[in-house]
Amino acid sequence: MLIVIFISLVSLFYISNVIAYPGDGDCSDYHGITYIDVPIVSNAELVVDGVPSELFWTETANPIKLMLAEIRVGEEIPELYSLNISFVMNNDYLYILCQWEDNSPGYDFPPDQDGIAFCWDINTINFSAYYVTDMNTLHMGNGSVDAWRWIYQDSISPGEEHLCGDDCFNEDGWVQGDPEAKNINVAYTNDSRSYTLEMKRRLNTNEIYDVQFTEKKIYKFNIAILNDSHDEDHAISWTYALDLREPEQMIWGFNLEILVLSISILTIVIYVIKFKKIN
Repeated sequence: MLIVIFISLVSLFYISNVIAYPGDGDCSDYHGITYIDVPIVSNAELVVDGVPSELFWTETANPIKLMLAEIRVGEEIPELYSLNISFVMNNDYLYILCQWEDNSPGYDFPPDQDGIAFCWDINTINFSAYYVTDMNTLHMGNGSVDAWRWIYQDSISPGEEHLCGDDCFNEDGWVQGDPEAKNINVAYTNDSRSYTLEMKRRLNTNEIYDVQFTEKKIYKFNIAILNDSHDEDHAISWTYALDLREPEQMIWGFNLEILVLSISILTIVIYVIKFKKIN
């Protein structure tokens, strides 16, 4: 019986981390942050063609299924989407593979678009996937966010390597004047129901408006998917984080909450055992 209680409590903890929440407020208040380990393959070389033919995608990468909830105005029930994503690093680059379903890929009728966007925390006080009124960081305690955005364009052929949008916003909104060079190489392929997108970004771009993947720390982000939509009409994920820390750092990092939970549950189990013995 005690084992069942223990498993049930632990299950509740993990289940809370896999439920999309489309409501108002900082979603991390409801299900925390999901951390992703990134395999390092020193000899990995990505041919950016939208075709995941490299062996590291299947032999080393750990695909993660992300849930995204569509933002809706009014009482309409948001639609949920899923995205399969994999990350791999070598000594110079971060590689990303994204695959998601779309019942009408290739649709290009502005302002409606298909696409995907990443928001990467650069230096906010409390990064969140929730935006109160506009794309700014006032509710995050100020700071900057690196925004990557790939939009389907019928002028770019499947498999053709190109650069995607690479912008930045802070407490004042979008940084004006396109102050940074584009640094993300991408290529897509698609069929009648889905997109596959490969992305390649240097770990260090030496741009103040870019996130730099050069420290042994966590890098928070969230993702949006556009499906024949625009502006706020898109699906958005909760907060995730790439975990680039060393194992000894992780003991005192996010794993601390798991440790505390385990100790708390163990304490309850011991108390129940002692109570039963007394009675």
